[in-house]
Amino acid sequence: MSMGTRGPMPKPAALKLLEGNAGKRSLNLSDGINPRIEIPAPPKHLSREARKEWKRITPLLEELGLISGLDRTALALYCQAAGRLAELEEAFNGHVNRIVQDQGLDYVEAVYQASHAVTPSGYAQQSVLVQLIKSHREQVNRYLQHFGLSPAARGRVQPSNYVQPTLPGVEEAPSARGGFARFKVV
Repeated sequence: MSMGTRGPMPKPAALKLLEGNAGKRSLNLSDGINPRIEIPAPPKHLSREARKEWKRITPLLEELGLISGLDRTALALYCQAAGRLAELEEAFNGHVNRIVQDQGLDYVEAVYQASHAVTPSGYAQQSVLVQLIKSHREQVNRYLQHFGLSPAARGRVQPSNYVQPTLPGVEEAPSARGGFARFKVV
């Protein structure tokens, strides 16, 4: 039995407000945790392809207010899975190209041959490489959901909204993405 949360992720209060608040319940627009928006340092264990993805995606997440220092591990998991997927796809494409060159097969036949192996009893089964690619595609898709990086997931994430600046004795929120406001110096 799974111990994870069930059902769809809750809709952010701001999105409910934009849609007209069909449930007519009071909305708390300051719900949630609002950490400082920042790009954490990438872990040293990331592969070359994972580092490329880290460098590509983190500025975009920062611009949208969807990244903080708290996200380092989750982002590393996503980047490592995306990097490994890219490496597996390159290996598969290289294998297909070698089959085309060495055996003179057309591309479609080479893809089929690279995708399948024949068991000792004569049955065709997916190759280990294809199984790994499928597994990594599923992992990457799950991580994309966490950061709102797919069209379906964008409505389920909420950027940090700087709730703290409305407290007495606190400066206004910075106009650039930078995180929490600072206390006023008197």
